[in-house]
Amino acid sequence: MNAALGVIALFVVGALGLAVLARRGRTMNLEQWALGGRGLGAIMVFLLMAGESFSTFTFLGASGWSYSKGTPAFYILAYGGLAYLMAFWMLPAVWRYATTHKLVSFSDFFAHKYDSRPLGVLVSVVALMGMVALLTIQLRGLGIIVSEASYGSIAPQVAIWIGTLVMVSYILFSGIHGSASIAIVKDILILALAVFLGIYLPWHYYGGVAPMFTAIHAANPGFFEFPKEGLNLTWYNSTILLTALGYYLYPFNLTSVYAAKSASAVRRNTILMPLYQVVIAFLFLVGFAAILQVPGLKGSDVDLALFGLVKHTFDPWFVGVIGGTGVLTALVPGSMSCSRPPP
Repeated sequence: MNAALGVIALFVVGALGLAVLARRGRTMNLEQWALGGRGLGAIMVFLLMAGESFSTFTFLGASGWSYSKGTPAFYILAYGGLAYLMAFWMLPAVWRYATTHKLVSFSDFFAHKYDSRPLGVLVSVVALMGMVALLTIQLRGLGIIVSEASYGSIAPQVAIWIGTLVMVSYILFSGIHGSASIAIVKDILILALAVFLGIYLPWHYYGGVAPMFTAIHAANPGFFEFPKEGLNLTWYNSTILLTALGYYLYPFNLTSVYAAKSASAVRRNTILMPLYQVVIAFLFLVGFAAILQVPGLKGSDVDLALFGLVKHTFDPWFVGVIGGTGVLTALVPGSMSCSRPPP
């Protein structure tokens, strides 16, 4: 067993143990299991919502987009900031309504607010389809991360089954409390790794961020320009608006608000959330650094830009730390999707 695989295994076992211990001292009912008894403060709500929003995409998609798309990738930073601005005013009102009427699921809000059970059923069906698709993406991302970080020692399908068993086990036992416990560790690690990799890799290979951009521009002068067709400025602006407007229509995003202990905790959370855009920005730099160091990635392989570069740069044990953190980015949002009552 190589060092990377051993480190990843420790992450998985540690996450399971931490999630199981999170149940201590609590009597589980539906409200406690799904919403933490509606008693989570601003920091815990922040960690949960960030844990759901910043998933395997953070490790694979962010660097892959900057590697392959260039400037259009920055729409990801823009729509998040706009979504959090709207959330500052919207989410406290959602919390007050949901708390007053003891709402638990995503569809509860629509069925009760508009006094329409058929609307609630329709929302449930659409939400369920979206959550199944999202969970599939997280598990697929987990398989890719483990396979790449373990240098191919574990096949993606095997990693997916192991991750699913771990996830289901602690969800059944601890509910949202297990996800919250893992989210604390995951968020600290991902922030530290993103900042480190985003600073170190450009300096290591290019002597700094500015020289890196100069080198990329010299090799591909049009890379940092918006294309005239496809991902152009019209696409950029419209996608920012549409994605921001739909940001809290993910069932798990909205129902995380229900778990807060007060409206002020929800509002403070929206103030803190832009910090996670920093994570994305630093991982963009990783993708840019990989352009000239790991050339030729095409199609879905562009999502391997980060691991292609770090495997070329660091010892296996550190690649295992990155891979283990990547596993947590799949477990937290995946488990949050599964630990919701029927939407």
